[in-house]
Amino acid sequence: MTETLTIRLGTAQRKALRARATSEGKTESDVVRELIDVQLRAKGTLGERAGKHLGSLDFAPAALDHDPWRAHLRKANVRP
Repeated sequence: MTETLTIRLGTAQRKALRARATSEGKTESDVVRELIDVQLRAKGTLGERAGKHLGSLDFAPAALDHDPWRAHLRKANVRP
């Protein structure tokens, strides 16, 4: 390796990174490099990549009167 990058991680992130590296038998640096490679190879924006996972909620209007959570979700749904 010829370049060094210093990043700051929160305690939870560092703990998760250590656990993953240990479980995969790799160094923390190897895991980080692999994760960066995956993200750099990904095509399209995050929104485009996540688009296939987006769905919509469809509630019968009658059910909204009886379930405040459904009413809240219906109101918060900005998609047509």
